Amino acid sequence: MTTLSVAQAEKDFAGTLRRVTTGHETVILQRGHKAVAVMMPPDMVEALEDAADIREADKAMMEHEKDPSKAVPWEQVKREAGLA
Repeated sequence: MTTLSVAQAEKDFAGTLRRVTTGHETVILQRGHKAVAVMMPPDMVEALEDAADIREADKAMMEHEKDPSKAVPWEQVKREAGLA
């Protein structure tokens, strides 16, 4: 992981982008001493989103196991989504 000022990244944007795309690096952009953005390869973003989805599904499953009476029947879900 690399940290660059916004000015550094702007000065050599092509090089910064190359670090991310071919070097598979994550680049944190700072303005002053504050991180303001992150550049990372798309596959890393997808992996983070997948991990978040898994955590959300695990949480929903735990809630269901605690109180299955709150479950919504599949037929009702399809009807409300306009699929039935």
